[in-house]
Amino acid sequence: MTDPSSVDGSLRLPAGFELIAQDPRLGPLMLRSLERVEQRLDEAVQATDRLADVTARHLLAAGGKRVRPLLTLLAAEVAGEITDEVIEAAVVVELTHLASLYHDDVMDSAPLRRGVETAHTVWGNTVAILTGDMIFARASAMVSALGQEPLMIQATTFERLVIGQLQETTGPAEDEDPVAHYLQVLAGKTGSLIAASGQYGALLGGAPRDVVDLMVVYGEKVGLAFQLADDIIDLTGPPDVSGKTLGTDLREGVDTLPVLLLRRHAAGADPEAAASAQEVLRLIDGDLTDDDALATAVAAVSSHPAAAEAWQIANRWADEAIAALEPLQDSVAKAALTEFAHAVVHRRG
Repeated sequence: MTDPSSVDGSLRLPAGFELIAQDPRLGPLMLRSLERVEQRLDEAVQATDRLADVTARHLLAAGGKRVRPLLTLLAAEVAGEITDEVIEAAVVVELTHLASLYHDDVMDSAPLRRGVETAHTVWGNTVAILTGDMIFARASAMVSALGQEPLMIQATTFERLVIGQLQETTGPAEDEDPVAHYLQVLAGKTGSLIAASGQYGALLGGAPRDVVDLMVVYGEKVGLAFQLADDIIDLTGPPDVSGKTLGTDLREGVDTLPVLLLRRHAAGADPEAAASAQEVLRLIDGDLTDDDALATAVAAVSSHPAAAEAWQIANRWADEAIAALEPLQDSVAKAALTEFAHAVVHRRG
């Protein structure tokens, strides 16, 4: 039997979009549109230079959820239609995301991405950075053909991506709340491009201006929920959901939301809560090179109330994203966007 959530058994809808696959009209339309996006992505990264062609295809060939293109297509369907321009915009957001991964992996010294060696591991930092630059340039060239407003969306989004990475690199100011800073970083690095996905789709699909603005709000909030959930799953698993060894962020010394909340509790006025948090932090801040030590630290974080508190915050952003959709007329597309926002914070098992 043919899988309704895939095209030719290969291209599949990501988790959270089951309503689309089950709809007799929207399901086939979305899958055909995603197939067009995939074809255009392949064309967009082609290069006459042999090395550039190989490096640009490296992460594309490794796959990916294609969440941003799908949100672009759905935003067009909410109050308009999927046009050729919408398809091009869906390609632009995925190219922009792809390019940012080349740069992120260099900055994070990440050895793997999507189950394959990262570009900088294979070809070195310079080649990886230049490949990301080339893909950014291709995305810019494509969006320039879509008009002045889409071009400005791309420029603004690119700026927010860069500033988000810069803020992550420099860390919070001395008088800045680390949790607020962390959320600001996620808004720049993840929320901005997902918001742009919704904005592109609604704008180029012919939706009224109020719907375009609404999709920006939805995208920003669901993007934050999506990244918060990813960061929490890194600590609370299970591994088949996170896709990597639990506690990777802990081992690398990256403080995500659960750890930031632990540090807040440790410095708080409640002696009992502070002592409990400090006990977990002693494990986290210790030597985690040994797998058993890492597993102990992960278990301690997962069982601490800070983990549940982090999930509450992620759920709050998802709820706000769903609430932003309220003014829209009921449709399968709206229901799918609602389902996706719910699904991103329910990936624990």
